Amino acid sequence: MTINDLKYKIEKNFRKIKLQNDIYGFQIQPNTKFLKGISRKEIDKLEILFGFVFPKIYHEILLVIGGFDIKEISIDPDGDEIKFNDCFYQYPRDIEKSKWLVEEINENKIYAESALCESGFDVSKIVGYVPIYSHRALVVFENKNLSPVISAWGSDIIVYGNNLEEYLKNEFLRY
Repeated sequence: MTINDLKYKIEKNFRKIKLQNDIYGFQIQPNTKFLKGISRKEIDKLEILFGFVFPKIYHEILLVIGGFDIKEISIDPDGDEIKFNDCFYQYPRDIEKSKWLVEEINENKIYAESALCESGFDVSKIVGYVPIYSHRALVVFENKNLSPVISAWGSDIIVYGNNLEEYLKNEFLRY
């Protein structure tokens, strides 16, 4: 499946979303679509900012997908408070906004490495992390064919997808 195919399938799925008033946390709103991706030149600049080369599949994703056109919504089940947020990081705009996640992963590195080892990854070959959505981050390895995604909330770290395609399906086709 190509990234364009996956984008189409996810956006089609977003048309069916029904907001839930009885859960905490941000939800993707009905009819959300992906924004246009960034250029190859912008990806090159982004890699310089991060200090490493991204996996090939992440290059493809960045060319096609640039975040959401509608902010996610959080409806407090216990009150009247409604909040909005951009949880899908849009680069280069969100480089500063996303730094907290890399810091959190580095502070809890032992848990990140443990989760990745349990999934069969050689953690000695990690070159860095790229926040992609909320508290999910792409793990970048020396081998650019690898693209696992972890979910990190303090020391609670799990592998959320063994590769970016699996992650996108797990995250956005569950609705």
